[in-house]
Amino acid sequence: MALPSLQQIVMFIPGVVMGFAFHEFGHALVATWFGDDTPRLQGRLTLNPLAHLDPVGTLLLLLGGFGWARPVMVNTARLRPRVLGDIAVSLAGVAMNFLLALVFVVLFALAETGRLGWHHPVLSQTLYAVVTINVFLVGFNLLPIPPLDGFRVLVYAFPAGSHELVHTLYRFGPMILIFLFVTGLVDLSPIYNAIFGAVIWVASPVLQLL
Repeated sequence: MALPSLQQIVMFIPGVVMGFAFHEFGHALVATWFGDDTPRLQGRLTLNPLAHLDPVGTLLLLLGGFGWARPVMVNTARLRPRVLGDIAVSLAGVAMNFLLALVFVVLFALAETGRLGWHHPVLSQTLYAVVTINVFLVGFNLLPIPPLDGFRVLVYAFPAGSHELVHTLYRFGPMILIFLFVTGLVDLSPIYNAIFGAVIWVASPVLQLL
């Protein structure tokens, strides 16, 4: 896999930084709404990227298309109601990424028409990169593989008494993820294309006015 150019890396930075910061802030905010103040006490109830970025995970996403932020710690025992709260907290991160993709697809359209006051290919490409990175974060985090958010929701569909199976899956989940991305055996592009299509569909009423 070819490494991105320096210009591409620079254009990716806003999308990665905002994507990670908004994703983790979403978890922290919704956990607080449902009664757990752990994220607030740990300084995670903020959009400050420095509170959320993991240096290694950020660098790997910029260079290799696979990375992570510092996960927000949530005490599910404090969530009320617990199951609904846990599901809402899990989905809050991808909801924030979807919202970012919506906002920036509109900004991209405005840039392309020159309505942002400055028309330049690098500006348009940077705005578009924010869209694609956040679409990626939505699709990636919805994968039903631990420790991703999609698995945290899926686990509630497991039959009672599956604690040992869940523990085993959490143990090997990161290795499965690394294997999938290193080998490229699974084509995730249909998932990302579907999410991108959903972003365009939701934004279409605004885009048609531009």
